[in-house]
Amino acid sequence: MSDAKQIFSPAQRSLLTGVINRIIPAKDDMPGAGSLGIAFFIEDAAATTPSLTRLFNEGLAQISMATGQGSERGFENLSNAAKDDLLRSIEAANPVFFDQLVLQTYNGYYTNPKVFKLIGYEVPKPAPPGSHPELLDASLLDQQRNREPFWKKVY
Repeated sequence: MSDAKQIFSPAQRSLLTGVINRIIPAKDDMPGAGSLGIAFFIEDAAATTPSLTRLFNEGLAQISMATGQGSERGFENLSNAAKDDLLRSIEAANPVFFDQLVLQTYNGYYTNPKVFKLIGYEVPKPAPPGSHPELLDASLLDQQRNREPFWKKVY
């Protein structure tokens, strides 16, 4: 993340890290989204337009106020069940923010090279310059080609 794209305070980034660790928690060998650093990915995405910047700042403020951030009751001090309940209430109260939060969390997580490696996904190698790779197996279209037309020919 470049300095120019920093739109969250350290406290907001810390809160976001905890929140996205509940959206995609650690399980077995898979890290949680917050532990993987996806908060920086989300911050970059939120910095792309003023409306997204405002949406995320307002949404994080809403979570902060709901948890009493700044007091001993902060988000990280809640039980996982209480965190999930709080996030469900934020989802109901501010679905546009929450949908964007989940979308960006998944985008960041499932495009992360470490996650690729852990799930066994290999990025396809680019075709050599000048080659014309076949885009699909044309035999997959045989069933459709052999079907009777479902339209009526008009002469």
